[in-house]
Amino acid sequence: MKIISWNIRGMGSRSKRRVIKEKILTSKADVVILQETRKEVIHRKLIGTRYTDWVSLPYFGSSGGILVMWKTKSISVMEAVIEIFSVSIKIQAINGQDWWLSGVYGPNKVRDKDDFWEELAGLYGLCGPRWCVGGDFNVVRFPSEKSNGGRMTRSMRVFNNFLQDTNMRDPNLLNAEFTWSNLREEAVCCRLDRFIFTLEWEELFTNARQKILVRVTSDHCPIELDTSKLKWGPCPFWFENIWLNHPDFREKFKEWWKQEDFQGWEGFKFMKKLKFLKGKVKQWSKEEFQELGK
Repeated sequence: MKIISWNIRGMGSRSKRRVIKEKILTSKADVVILQETRKEVIHRKLIGTRYTDWVSLPYFGSSGGILVMWKTKSISVMEAVIEIFSVSIKIQAINGQDWWLSGVYGPNKVRDKDDFWEELAGLYGLCGPRWCVGGDFNVVRFPSEKSNGGRMTRSMRVFNNFLQDTNMRDPNLLNAEFTWSNLREEAVCCRLDRFIFTLEWEELFTNARQKILVRVTSDHCPIELDTSKLKWGPCPFWFENIWLNHPDFREKFKEWWKQEDFQGWEGFKFMKKLKFLKGKVKQWSKEEFQELGK
């Protein structure tokens, strides 16, 4: 199962709606959560035909509008709850362990932030224990989640206290540090968007991992939460014991290992490193040993 969360910053123009639809279709997501729709009414023409059902929070005040849509072939929704800053759906699981998914859009104004966390605390009581939340929280957890740093603020502490009180998980992004940029020459970047979930939800979907997708038409990157089994692919390369007998192999290997520094989750970086080494070792082996088969 794939879930996409994306702050689209409005869907008013026809050209922008076309880009948004194309991005969503290529993601092949089962559930899509959109923030800042800036639409009072959502109708079939806006949704398209791929997503057969939806529930939305209209655009008003500081909410910006939230839309949660899904494919009924893969997702069966039992009920929905619409609040001020969130839209939640209860999903029926095949094994009988139903769970909740909430799409959120955190307020920009400081005076509304306490109401936001109070709403999430109430949802935790309603949706637990198997609960997943995705969206634009409009706050970071630590100064390191902002490219320009700064100090620990009250909003950050409130966010961290909420996670500690609910024991919810906040996994790292696999392939990036930030999800939003002001797109200026001296850009400021932050991690405003994320998925968080309870331990019981994680036990239900043990392979869950999140990454960003390529940014288009918005200053926010879409985030993908994928619960499918990891596909590591074929063995990166066949290791030949004869290589260890070459007097230069160990030093060469150290040299290759230091040549590239990949970014992202540790497992992702390790697999990228192996793929890079595969090319180096194959080229070196061909130069030193020619055709090993002979």
